[in-house]
Amino acid sequence: MLINESIKTITCSDFRIFLKRLIKDKIEKEWSEDFVDEINFVNIPRMTIKRRYENKGIDLIKLINDISYYQHVKNNVNTRGSLEFDKKK
Repeated sequence: MLINESIKTITCSDFRIFLKRLIKDKIEKEWSEDFVDEINFVNIPRMTIKRRYENKGIDLIKLINDISYYQHVKNNVNTRGSLEFDKKK
């Protein structure tokens, strides 16, 4: 697991690996691994991605840093990739 205080300190390659893990674990429902490989972090800044998850009820920084939160999200994300509101931690 990546241990970083800020999403800005994560290297692009590590962030891509993390996003691909979200796809494999079926937390990320809209993107493919090919899409993640092609993401331009200038055109789609990391903070935009962070806000995208926040809009779905998921704290991306906590998802990166907290293994138990990651498991909670993995087990409680709905078909749209949003954390079920009644199951927020």
